[in-house]
Amino acid sequence: MNEKIAKLCRLQGLGELLTPPVPVSGGYLHKMLRVETARGVFAVKALNPDIMMRPEAMGNMKMGERINSEFGMRNSELNVCASLSGVAECDGAYFIVYPWVKGASVFAPEITVEHCRIMGDVLGRIHRADVRIPGLEPDGALRQPFDWALMEDDRVAAWDAAALEGLRRLRAVQVISHRDLDPKNVMWQGMQPCIIDWEAAGYVNPWQELIELLNYWADDEEKARAMIAAYGQHMALEEADWDAALAAGMDGMLGWLHYNLRRTKGLEGSTPQDRTEGEAHVCGTLAELEQYEDRAAFLRRLLG
Repeated sequence: MNEKIAKLCRLQGLGELLTPPVPVSGGYLHKMLRVETARGVFAVKALNPDIMMRPEAMGNMKMGERINSEFGMRNSELNVCASLSGVAECDGAYFIVYPWVKGASVFAPEITVEHCRIMGDVLGRIHRADVRIPGLEPDGALRQPFDWALMEDDRVAAWDAAALEGLRRLRAVQVISHRDLDPKNVMWQGMQPCIIDWEAAGYVNPWQELIELLNYWADDEEKARAMIAAYGQHMALEEADWDAALAAGMDGMLGWLHYNLRRTKGLEGSTPQDRTEGEAHVCGTLAELEQYEDRAAFLRRLLG
């Protein structure tokens, strides 16, 4: 890998490596490396080769980078980290190079009411921008129900059916957004957030994404109310279909559960580590879905 990174840096005009690349914590699917060259410090994302074999993968990656750049150019109120040159190929592997962002992600229990207020403001600004990308249109078709034959748990099929019904009701209202504002994708410099990792960016219902943001960040009523109030400064909430949004809020977790279930059986991924990681994520995601049922009742009360 080090030889490929060194060649990538030369091809991208980043200069010669000064030290070996250092792995850093980040997403679950791709590897992130801290790379120091004669021209500076960079974050290099090594894209998962199994994911990149999918026919739609390259297009999705490029579109995510395009959306990232569009928000960075059009909205000075948002601090986003755009790649230096999009998706780059080197010896059959794919990479994305970013400037190195100083800062750190914040996770519970360190997340404060102020963090939640700021993130509600950020999401409201993203949605209010109503960015449009030529050639990118909302997909009016619903995904198919996931095949849960590999899992002996009747609850997941019921959750899936409820999520699909929620998504059906939300199709008419869509905006382009980040779609994965997990705390790991926000780097904080003091109380200034920098939004990273836009690979999942695309159309989403704004109410659904607010529900997901609340689920990621706000673990008590004060934090949730601060986030909702800040978001409401930018986006009207009176017409929101909260029941549909809360049901659709399970969609991302169900997709992640299904993907990792397939990893455990060797149907996704290509290494023994994939199976081991898949098993861990299946257990963790199933627990998150169980918790979400109680969480949804709490959020429904706050949202009115």
